[in-house]
Amino acid sequence: MKKLILILLATLLGSCATSISIKLANKNHQKLSDEIQMIVLEKDDVLPNNSEFIGDIKIGDSGFTTDCGYNKVVSDATNSAKSAGANIIQIIEVKEPSVFGSTCYRIKAKMYRNLNKESLASISEIRNQKNKSRLPEDADYTLIYFYRPDSGAGALLGYKIKDANDSIVGRLRNNEKFIYKTKKFGMQSFYGTLETKEEIKINIEKGKEYFVRCSVNMGVVFGRPEINLIENYIGMKEYDEMN
Repeated sequence: MKKLILILLATLLGSCATSISIKLANKNHQKLSDEIQMIVLEKDDVLPNNSEFIGDIKIGDSGFTTDCGYNKVVSDATNSAKSAGANIIQIIEVKEPSVFGSTCYRIKAKMYRNLNKESLASISEIRNQKNKSRLPEDADYTLIYFYRPDSGAGALLGYKIKDANDSIVGRLRNNEKFIYKTKKFGMQSFYGTLETKEEIKINIEKGKEYFVRCSVNMGVVFGRPEINLIENYIGMKEYDEMN
């Protein structure tokens, strides 16, 4: 009886994970070491020259998946790509959670291998330019943009964003956003609480902008908050597109 219970628990826990589908074009590469940096490119980003195509990857919903926020599915994709010998993934499709469909983020991506230091440095330089702050050069403050795009998942649930001192900096419901201005620099924490507590840490620098995308994921009872620090060039577009 105990063995049966353990088997059922293992099956249930396994079913909570995302589904991962990989189609390899080249099986000759070994898993990359943990020291190798993984690079995530968006669909419109330019792929470095001489990047070797490794294969396709798809992260989906197993039907019982609960831990499937955007950062989680991207993490599953990068970890799987590294095991296949790739150090670059280029996301070509993103499906967001919806009321009448899956409550998970789902992505499709291409996997590539390019260990040339100059090529990787060029990616970082382009990314830094795209993420450049729009604040005046002499700004003595920082702006943090918190936003929650319109989504069917947890649409009726709102939650407060608090700092490490439990002070409320704002509140987010579906399709809401706010700007938090601060002159406190260094590492700071922010969190939201529903069924669980979700926290992010930001190393805040003077004169910078930061974008924090928030959402609600399916939970055991009613929902769990998800709070992610997003690259500026993505956050700017998503934030500005909201009403």
